[in-house]
This record gives sequence, structure tokens and C-alpha cells, in this order.
Amino acid sequence: MSSGVGPADLDIDAVLSILSRPDDVELAELVELVAKICDAEAAGITILRGDDYHVPVTYGIAPFVCPADDTFCTDTMSTDGVFCIEDATADDRYAEISWVDGTLASARFYASAPLYGPNGQMVGRLCVIDSQPKVLTPLQLRSLETLALSVTKLIELRLLRSQRPVLPSTEANQSAATVVSQLAAELSHDMRVPLSSIVASLEMLEEELGSYPDPAVTVLLDRTTRAADRLVRLLDRNMEAGSAVDEVERTEVDLDALVRQLVLDSASLLETANATIETTDLPVVHAEPRGIYSVMQNLVTNSVKFGRPGVPAVVTIFAERTDGGWRVSVRDNGVGIPEDRRADVFALFSRGDTDVAGHGIGLATVARIIAAHGGHVGASSAPGGGTEIWFELPDAPPEGGAGTARPDS
Repeated sequence: MSSGVGPADLDIDAVLSILSRPDDVELAELVELVAKICDAEAAGITILRGDDYHVPVTYGIAPFVCPADDTFCTDTMSTDGVFCIEDATADDRYAEISWVDGTLASARFYASAPLYGPNGQMVGRLCVIDSQPKVLTPLQLRSLETLALSVTKLIELRLLRSQRPVLPSTEANQSAATVVSQLAAELSHDMRVPLSSIVASLEMLEEELGSYPDPAVTVLLDRTTRAADRLVRLLDRNMEAGSAVDEVERTEVDLDALVRQLVLDSASLLETANATIETTDLPVVHAEPRGIYSVMQNLVTNSVKFGRPGVPAVVTIFAERTDGGWRVSVRDNGVGIPEDRRADVFALFSRGDTDVAGHGIGLATVARIIAAHGGHVGASSAPGGGTEIWFELPDAPPEGGAGTARPDS
């Protein structure tokens, strides 16, 4: 778990506050999803506060507060994994609690997974209950644990945001690299919840359609699942890298193999845009593999996105030896970047063409990653129109100092 809130600083009231928003569609949909995946009548997020469990987000039942010794959750706070009660009426620990004996409900099945605060302290559980005995499948168990992790990430992000100080104007001018890093980490947290829902839904769909006779459905499902898995890994990397952008572990990266994989991963985008990727003798470079994959992904995506209307995008990737390293170029036949904007496009929130959807983050991310490698980035016009974005990487880690962004060669 990432930090920012120390063990003594964890405020359960603050946790309850961020989970008690009446318009919190994100959490409501996640709780509904876990109930449906587990085929349960009700679900909820339970938070332990003192001697009571507070359940502010629910599906199938109204939010409530209940004494800890009168709930299923009373024995779960020492359990790190999924906790299941297949038939509560056959378990002496729970047969007489009000949720089972008919006072509040006549539940027989219960399962939950842990929720944590940013300091690693368990704060509650993501629970499902039903009036009939049940045995969860391995997929349902895994989905419950995955969605609980999403709630944990959301708690962490919201706590960190609520405690972020307002910087004085003299401190507000942070470097673009720092801002991009923080933004990437926060966006990753925000996206984890809906993405976890997508992954869980895909797993259920894959199980249901395992023997579906149409091979095209199998191919599309496999492609979508792999894309979701890659996105999970990218988001995890961004969350981990939020405070450590200057530390990269270099290894040998075969750019030719990396681009081939990128083309496979981007098949849907390239097919939709009728785009072609051409490469020539790409080298092996010394870099952090996931970072360089992100760089190439951003550059290829930009090249396709900023294509000329009605003209199929052609993206050419090539490399040239430099003194002590390599310059890798991504050249396209798109709309191009005006000369007076070429330095600005690497700044956070800067966009080369405001008519094309985007947030001005992609090239700033490229600049941040390459700078962390001790390299440089730049932009120039491509022969015949279009844009050439290039980056330089040293053969070995630099002795000192990070790289810079340069507007032209």
C-alpha cells in the first residue's frame, strides 16, 4: 500500500465520510456488481468504527449501523483473505445473531473480502449475503477479492486527496515531471474501480462463453481480456511510479520485438484508423521495458490520432546511432505541429491540435519517462508533411542529471 497517511493518522470517521456520499455512483455500481457476480441478494461495504459496523454503501438492503458482536463481520477482521459462511444456521457462531434468526433478516450465506486504509490497517470488509446456502466458485471468490481491492484503492486515493495541503503560490510552480507523475498516479487510482468491474465481467463472460461455437467471438473476447490485463498493469505501474519517476532499472530492450508486440496490442486502434506501422532495423537499447513501451504507445497513438482526414495513417519507426546512444524516431504523415509549438507540446496539458480530443498528457508523459532515463526528446517536421517525434537514450545510465526536452534537431 502506498503511504501518505501514517498508522496513527488513520481516521475512521474520515473513511466513513468519503464512503457516505449519496451520489457516489462509482461505489454503488461496484457493490451491485459484486452482488450479481456472487449471485447474492445483497451486498455492502462495512467499516468498523469502535464497537459498531457502519454499512454506508449497500445493494439490496438499506444502509445501516449494527453492533459488531451482532454481525457476520465480527470474526473477519483478523482474516486477510476471503471469509465464507456457506450456511449460517449450521454454524453455532452465527445461528442466533439478528441477521440470521429473523430479527433483522434470515440470512444463511455470507462472504467477505478485506478493505484496507493507506497504512495497511484493515478498516472493514466488502460483503455479500443471501437467504440461501451457497458455495462460491473459484471465479466468484477471485472476483470478490479483486473488487475489494478496488474499494481499498479508492479509499486510499480519496483520503490522500482530502488531506492534500493547499500550496502557497511560491510552491505551486512544480516541475512538469512532478505534476505529470502525480496526475498519472491519481488517474490510475480513479480508473482502477471501473477497470476492475470490466475485468470481473470479462472473466464471467469468458466462463459463460467458453464453448461458444463462433471463433470470432472467442478472438474478440481474448483480445479484450488481454487489453484489460495490460491496462491493469499500466495503472499499477503508474500508481507505483507516482513518487519515483527518477528511479529506473535499465535492462536490454529489443525495440523491434517491443514494437511488434505494440502492433498486436493496438490492433483494434490500427484497424479502425486503417493505419500502417512500418519499422526499419530497430536496435536493442538500455531502458526500463515498461517505461519504453509506454513511450512508444503514446507516440504511435498520437501519430494515428492526429492523422489527416481521409488519409490512412502511415507511421514509420526508425533509429540512428548517436555518440553514446540511440535516437529513435516516430514519423507520421499527419497534420503536423507548427514550428512555434514544437517545444510546448512536451509541457503538461499542451496540445498540438485542439480540434482533436485529448488532454495534453501523452507527450508530457513521454518527456518525463525519457528524462528519467537521462535522455532527450524533441519534435521536427517530417518530409512531405506530418510530424517526427524523437527521443535519445544513452547506452549506459548517466553519471548525473536528468535529460531535457528539445524542440528541434
